[in-house]
Amino acid sequence: MKTAVTAEHLRFLGDLRHYLDGLDDGLIEAARQENIEDPMQAREHGRRFLQQLGGDGWLGVSWPQEYGGQGRSAIEHWLFAEELYNRRLPNGLTTLNVIGPTLILMGTDEQKAAYLPGILRGELEFAIGYSEPDAGSDLASLRTRAVRDDDEYVVNGQKVWTTGASVATHLWLAVRTGREEDRHRGISLLITPMDASGITVTPIITQGGECTNAVFLDDLRIPASQRIGGENDGWQTVTAALNFERMFYHNEPRWELRQLAEWAAGEDLLTGSSPAAHALQETMGEHAVDVEICRLFALRGARLLADGSVPYAEASINKVWWGELRQRICDTGMDLIGEEATIARSEHAPAHGHLDHGLRSSPVWRFGAGTNEIQLDIIATRGLGLPR
Repeated sequence: MKTAVTAEHLRFLGDLRHYLDGLDDGLIEAARQENIEDPMQAREHGRRFLQQLGGDGWLGVSWPQEYGGQGRSAIEHWLFAEELYNRRLPNGLTTLNVIGPTLILMGTDEQKAAYLPGILRGELEFAIGYSEPDAGSDLASLRTRAVRDDDEYVVNGQKVWTTGASVATHLWLAVRTGREEDRHRGISLLITPMDASGITVTPIITQGGECTNAVFLDDLRIPASQRIGGENDGWQTVTAALNFERMFYHNEPRWELRQLAEWAAGEDLLTGSSPAAHALQETMGEHAVDVEICRLFALRGARLLADGSVPYAEASINKVWWGELRQRICDTGMDLIGEEATIARSEHAPAHGHLDHGLRSSPVWRFGAGTNEIQLDIIATRGLGLPR
């Protein structure tokens, strides 16, 4: 791990920071505030920011040059995402870091030509349509049905917890094309524009204040040319995309720990030799170590990708550690601040209310992108070689 980030990688990071420092301050601040309010979806200023990066050639760092990328390694792509996280700026997580790489691996030439340039320009935004009311952790039990009709699929069903569907341009949709008893072997992956006839989106506001959605699909027609991979072979596409998604989790705990540390320092709770100060110093130190471990887990996955390996277990380890660490840090903050910690986010709230928001949001990350229980199974079977 000591040699994972080389001098060449650091030169790239320096160039990126120089570029970001030179962007319009008004756009940067507007995009940052939008991202802090709801990091799961880019809105007006966030889209403009990503389009600015795309126009200047900064999106698709690790994408092959033949598809418009910079042709750099997965580690540099990871450093790019981390730097934008550190600045609280949108980084196109789902579309740029998940959908694009999956299309490069599994899409046809026509599909790559149709979608990759728009992603790199910051013009396309994908939402992921996996979970259903009766198929979340056990995604292989999904029931949304796609029936072949000549050169189209007719889709009927419902998706839920489809974050970003209210603002996305396209839906990355898992459907049942085989028999229900086929489970994993009867799933296909389709791409459809969100403005197609037959799609209805209903917002759902979570306890953390973020917007997710229910999506209803009624006689939705999708050309068969928009299927990624073979019919009934969509499980490979789904798992590949999930592994990309899990590798980019790591930076929220650092942000929440920083908010807690700044508040505690302002209240003079970290200085002195009292038992309470020593106890808090110890707790904060443990959290800081855990944050660095989280970063190293994510960096290990990026290194494996750069070496041409698939980080199945490593991605799951990172995801479990990240989700549980967020809760631990926010629990500490809420216990320390007391009832005032429940004040909604504002400049007048303790720690600006970010710890309360983080705690209310954190349960989502114990099941989003696959429940932690499922991740532990993956770690056991893929990582440790244990029997199912």
